[in-house]
Amino acid sequence: MATYKDLIDIVIMRELGILGKERMQGVLETLKIPVDGAGHCLKNDCGIGDLDRLMQELAARYGAVAVMGCKIAVGRVAREANLELPKILN
Repeated sequence: MATYKDLIDIVIMRELGILGKERMQGVLETLKIPVDGAGHCLKNDCGIGDLDRLMQELAARYGAVAVMGCKIAVGRVAREANLELPKILN
């Protein structure tokens, strides 16, 4: 069953491919989200607030396009796991 950590990993991996490592690393450092060398979140107790903060920061820096691209992948996994999504992803 997927968790919010899994949803955050999906966003990170997607945006690493689109924004690039340097830009995404800046976002993660600002939010103090630790990641390993492959870009996987190292914080085990992630919640909806962490996902919301990540998406809000992406929106603030890179606009709605960065958020919209994550909606489909994150939405599908969240529905399957019965996880609530933050308003920005609805």
